Amino acid sequence: MSAVVPDDFDYAAEISFLEIREQFPLIDPESLSPKDVLAILLHLFQQKPGFLDRGHDTNNSETAWVNGYLYRLLAGTDAEGMEAFQVECIGSSVDRMAELR
Repeated sequence: MSAVVPDDFDYAAEISFLEIREQFPLIDPESLSPKDVLAILLHLFQQKPGFLDRGHDTNNSETAWVNGYLYRLLAGTDAEGMEAFQVECIGSSVDRMAELR
C-alpha cells in the first residue's frame, strides 16, 4: 500500500472474486457500483481488530472514502492465481478528515 496510509491501523487487505460472490451474492465483482466498492472495503476493514469507522462515503466504481482516506480495489490475482482485489490507499483529504466523527 501507499505511504499515505495512517500508521495506527493496517488497512492492507485482499479478497478474491470467489469470496465476493460467496459473501455478497448480489455483487458482481466484474461490474462494481460505488456502493459495492464501499461495502467490500468496509467488510474487509471490519474484519480487522481495532478498526473504527469514523466516516465513509462512496466515490466511484473503483474507489471509496474511509476515515478520510481514498481506497481503491485494485484488480489482480492472489497468491493462488485467482482473480482478486487488493486494497490500495491512493490519497487522503484534510477536509474529509476534519469532518470525521
